[in-house]
Amino acid sequence: MHNKANLSKERILAKNTLMLYIMQISTYVFPLLSFPYLTRVLGADKYGIVVLANSVMAYFTLLIEFGFILSGTNSCSKADGDKSKLGNITFGIIEAKFFLLLLGAIILAFICIFVDKFKTQKLFFILSYIGVGLTIFIPDYLFRGIEQMSIITYRVVLSKAIYTVFIFACIRKDSDYLLIPVATIAANIIAVLLTWIEILRKKIIEVKLVRLHESFEYLKDSSTFFLSRVASSFYTTLNTLLLGLKFPSIALAQYGVANTLTSTCRSMMNPIADSIYPYMVKQKNYRLVKKIVLILEPIICIGCFILWFIAGPVIRIVCGEGYDNAVPILRAMLPLIIITLPTYMFGFPVLGALGKIKWANISVVIGAIFHVVIILLLFFINKLNFISLSILSFFTEVVVCSIRVYITLKTIKRGHN
Repeated sequence: MHNKANLSKERILAKNTLMLYIMQISTYVFPLLSFPYLTRVLGADKYGIVVLANSVMAYFTLLIEFGFILSGTNSCSKADGDKSKLGNITFGIIEAKFFLLLLGAIILAFICIFVDKFKTQKLFFILSYIGVGLTIFIPDYLFRGIEQMSIITYRVVLSKAIYTVFIFACIRKDSDYLLIPVATIAANIIAVLLTWIEILRKKIIEVKLVRLHESFEYLKDSSTFFLSRVASSFYTTLNTLLLGLKFPSIALAQYGVANTLTSTCRSMMNPIADSIYPYMVKQKNYRLVKKIVLILEPIICIGCFILWFIAGPVIRIVCGEGYDNAVPILRAMLPLIIITLPTYMFGFPVLGALGKIKWANISVVIGAIFHVVIILLLFFINKLNFISLSILSFFTEVVVCSIRVYITLKTIKRGHN
């Protein structure tokens, strides 16, 4: 009976991993379908604006998400299907996110008033922020926690498909770039409506009125997860932001192209870590983690080796003419893809199961400090450029991964003694 129960749980894990992959693939593949079209229609100048806006919105997304994708998943997983508790968690997090959304709006308004590069494109940034704000009503942490990812996956995929159709149908020339965030807004509205229709129809949670102090408790509980997410994304998105402020839009577009392709490859590892996290909290199956890394890592290395040689044709086929300078940047970013899987797996899935979540956070804080120190050094010696920042990003990930592996091995060794 015990073996059958474990087999059933592993089947649920496999199904949720598949659903996460489908959702993650839709998040990147649909935009990737429109990516070559946009680079051609908008040109490097307008596409550079899109790259800068995306990097800025990444910070606002971090603020609004506040680590709830991890803390919320953890809380929903521990609720054991109690609809009242799940309702309290869901509406408490939505309320907390709303306050963060207001804070972000104030920050964005300040930036658009006082920073020239933002002032000239303030409508684009405002529309982009509205798209980000709508995500507070998509409780993906709920579905991850109760291990029912199929409910939200199909609806997100549909919304992304509509976004893609919108891009191809409405954007015909470079001046149409303002319609890109409009497409995101439309897609997110559809995802929100379809998700909540299903939640209410199936009565997955109880609708709850959450008190203000409870929302702040959720903020407090998620603060450590937020710290980890901020530190991690801080040094991955800071590059684009700094380069966007230093270089013209045309040059930034070269980095944006390489970064988009690299991020797409790295994103393929996200569903594995995200789906196994609630499973590891309950089952603590460390052998499964080892097996996943040993099987997939050689495949990833071979893929990166091949991509090194075909980087030029890939850039030209995907993005068109005018992006040849992205080739050496893409090659410099390939090591990032190789180290991504072990960094993710030895983060919250393993350290969380070992009761060492704080070290998952500490590792990225140390990595962020390392990254900022080296960036400042590169700036003062006038070596701050696309290639140097790409190489620095890899070594930052090495620092984070090394700390996580060391703490994991040390903790396991103590457990066996």
